[in-house]
Amino acid sequence: MIAQVAIDLPNIETLDYSFNSPNTNNAAKKAIIGHWVIVKVKNKKNLGLVVGVKNSSPAKKVKPIEFIIDTLPPVDDSFLEFMVFVAKYYHRPLGKVAFNSFPKLLKSVKNIESNYIKKKKDYFLKTNNPSGEENKKKIQAKVDWELNEEQSTCYRSIVSSTKPILLHGVTGSGKTRLYFSAIKKILDESATSQVLYLVPEIGLTSNLQILLENYFPSHEIGIYTSNQTPLSRAKTWLNVSTGKTKIILGTRMAIFLRLFNLQLIIVDEEHDTSFKQSEGFRYSARDLAVYRATNLGIKIILGSATPSLESWVQTKRQKYTYINLKSRASGQLPPKLIIYRKSPYSYENGISENTLKILNQHINAGQQALLYLNKKGWAPVQSCLECNWSAKCKNCSVNLVLHKDRNDFLLCHFCGYKELPPKFCNICGSNRLRLLGIGTEQLEYKISRLIPAARIIRIDKQLIKKKKEFDACLQKIENGDVDIIIGTQILTKGHDFTKVTLVIALEIESYLKHPDFRASERLFQSLLQVSGRAGRHPQQSKKYQEPVFITEVLDPDNDFLKDLSSANYKDFAEKLIVERKTWNLPPFTNLATLNFTHSDKVILGRETNRVLAELTDLIPDSEKSKVKFSGPLKVFPERLSKKYRLRILLEADERTDLHRTLNTIKANIMNIKVNTIIDVDPIDF
Repeated sequence: MIAQVAIDLPNIETLDYSFNSPNTNNAAKKAIIGHWVIVKVKNKKNLGLVVGVKNSSPAKKVKPIEFIIDTLPPVDDSFLEFMVFVAKYYHRPLGKVAFNSFPKLLKSVKNIESNYIKKKKDYFLKTNNPSGEENKKKIQAKVDWELNEEQSTCYRSIVSSTKPILLHGVTGSGKTRLYFSAIKKILDESATSQVLYLVPEIGLTSNLQILLENYFPSHEIGIYTSNQTPLSRAKTWLNVSTGKTKIILGTRMAIFLRLFNLQLIIVDEEHDTSFKQSEGFRYSARDLAVYRATNLGIKIILGSATPSLESWVQTKRQKYTYINLKSRASGQLPPKLIIYRKSPYSYENGISENTLKILNQHINAGQQALLYLNKKGWAPVQSCLECNWSAKCKNCSVNLVLHKDRNDFLLCHFCGYKELPPKFCNICGSNRLRLLGIGTEQLEYKISRLIPAARIIRIDKQLIKKKKEFDACLQKIENGDVDIIIGTQILTKGHDFTKVTLVIALEIESYLKHPDFRASERLFQSLLQVSGRAGRHPQQSKKYQEPVFITEVLDPDNDFLKDLSSANYKDFAEKLIVERKTWNLPPFTNLATLNFTHSDKVILGRETNRVLAELTDLIPDSEKSKVKFSGPLKVFPERLSKKYRLRILLEADERTDLHRTLNTIKANIMNIKVNTIIDVDPIDF
């Protein structure tokens, strides 16, 4: 018998191995599919997964399996089928899919041969330490919930639905309460059931973990994210695979966990682009979650205050059940929107005089304000007044951003390249250098000068690099030790700030100029999400200021802002759907890109054009009307980490036509001199 083994190696689907190893037995031969094995590739031992068996191999010489691993739980048929689907849909080698997010400690042949898992048995069997009692007490009130009338109605709809569920609830409407109610029902029905709870950002896991531990004290909560220690990730993987852990909270990588008895999937903030992997293996965890749930016949809830158009259209096609939470759980009204025209004062001080007045009113009332600016650093551009030169990254075709934390430095936000800011222009030698634009650092400085007594905290990924630091900042906000929060996109997602009643969004218009057809959808989502941080909880105070959302723009009469004024995402989504359908854009067509990179711009251009020409010759005339392709198209940034980038875009009305063409491309023209990645359902343009 021959075993087909998937290995974590590039451009290899599976390799054939025989059962001739003395360490294999007859019982193992009968049920070897799904087992982890050690095999040799060019005399180097590798961990592999048996994905199939057959009677013979075309290879002249077939190596034997070294041994079958009994310390790693085998993969069941349903999860193996899931991995095969993922490999075919995203056109990735099966081994790359099987080992995606697989713990490195468990993958190490050295650890396997030294019985690492058995040696660490006590650690792996130990129940995950619950969060500290002090933290639990601080948020205990948040988990002593009873569903209100609207939530109860929605919950009954969730229970009765046999389709994927799109839970559209305004910010603060209590979507988490419904998630927890659904989890409780699943766990009450069966002691072996497991729940997968996906969130878009690592920063959302801490408070959710505490809430889950408080609400489900008798169940072990597992965390699976990229910032865990290798040992912690290995423990979670093992406990999830064996069924010990019942609730798994994780980011997109957790979709590849093999769960013992998965019965419910929750995808919170389902609209968030973080669910799509942007580098390497470009999968969508949200889309895979829907496929996995549908294939298993289990319930899945996609939740958002601003659903993606892809999910929205699925409800219109009767593929998803649409459930709407229209009111905030606290009974509070949504914040009032105020749009101010930018003034010279705004450019000088970061905000206008009118905004400053309202900001002072909220702070003086003992409330908190959140200033949203999605630009890190001090200034996005340093340029020359004489010749218009600007400081560029030596590895990427982007401007360097000036930072002033501790010492002045210019930083590339794409590759991390850093240098000291020049005193003279690199082209003409002039010392007339200026800074253009404003980032969170400069905004913090300006606000601190306007309101010296204010306690200000800045939160962005440049400053907060570790989860513990982020958690500490959130705790300071919760404790009331902060008056003003300044932050980027990281603060728009899912956070429940008790005392925030004012949100100010700055520098938003530049995002409307982006050529990406999804730009307005994403901006509307971000602004509605961040505005929802204001006024989520009632406060008893004679000085209480009603929740307000302010944005400052050059053109208050912009059509986009008129849509935003209504704060009605449903109407906005319906308007976008008409536009997308008119122009035959997703979700009314299917896209894929061939992404090419090379350090030599000339070679890249030549090879990309050659692929385009071969595509024209390779695709039969009967297929050309079904699949359109265009390019070479430029990508922003054109150069990234010393590699130039181009892409070819493929478009088809039917997915089957698109995938048939991609399979033809893989089989005939992927062996070229430049690096190539296929991206199915791309989201960045």
